[in-house]
Amino acid sequence: MHAAHPLADGLRPGGRFDRWQPLPPRYFLADVDGTLIGEVQTATERVVAAVRAAHSAGIVVGFATGRLASGVAALHDQLGLDGPHIVLNGAQVRTGGRALRTWSLRPAQSVAVRELCTRHGLYGEFYLDDGFLVTADDERVRAHWELVTGPPAGLVDDVDLAATTVVKATIMAFSPDEASFVVSEVTRLGLLAGPATFPLTPAIVYVNVTHPKADKGRALAHAAGHLGCRMSEVIAVGDGLNDLSMLAVAGTAIAMGQAPAEVQEAAHLIVPDVAADGVAHALQAAARWRRAA
Repeated sequence: MHAAHPLADGLRPGGRFDRWQPLPPRYFLADVDGTLIGEVQTATERVVAAVRAAHSAGIVVGFATGRLASGVAALHDQLGLDGPHIVLNGAQVRTGGRALRTWSLRPAQSVAVRELCTRHGLYGEFYLDDGFLVTADDERVRAHWELVTGPPAGLVDDVDLAATTVVKATIMAFSPDEASFVVSEVTRLGLLAGPATFPLTPAIVYVNVTHPKADKGRALAHAAGHLGCRMSEVIAVGDGLNDLSMLAVAGTAIAMGQAPAEVQEAAHLIVPDVAADGVAHALQAAARWRRAA
């Protein structure tokens, strides 16, 4: 039992439980893949109901994802939330269908990422404000296009990157060793590498490549500031390594039950896994805490 909020409905202590000092929540931000949704691209009825309960309690609910905005259009329409939302792994904060803040790659950084892909035969995607370019027409990622992004707009080699604004790049790795190599090389370029997974393509590690000042944590701080929220009034929920930055800054950091040990250790609380609608437990608790304030 915690002095601020009693634990119930599937919540249990995480690695930082003893440092949990929240205020009644005003902003709830949830990762998408592996958190709000699992193997189906829309939320379950239980999650939808929990989102509505939190919203009706006066909590602003948003999502934080590595996807571009159009890649979560169905979920956005289903939940009917204006945000603020975080897309492109923290490179952009959006609300009401418009960008509040964008941390794009500089042209020289985009060129360096493309050269990295070319030099080592890596498959990469380069995300613009609308659509994305790819290094190759690669059959290994066709399921990703069909399930999430839609088809690419073209090949990155056919555009002048020095004159193109790339918000985020993603390099896809097809083995643990390749993922470690990509993370190391991206870091060596002075960029942020945020590895993530997607339940429907478990053989791929998506290494998000963003500006050094663009991650989910910094984007969350900007979104909370836009709302006039203190970070102690923010709940963040996630399941992946790319969620660590937002779990580090949120007043209440919650890990999904299937999250790796490193993520659970970084959280104040843990909920059941995505197959058991763990995020619904977090939303319901948030609504209860808000109403009790």
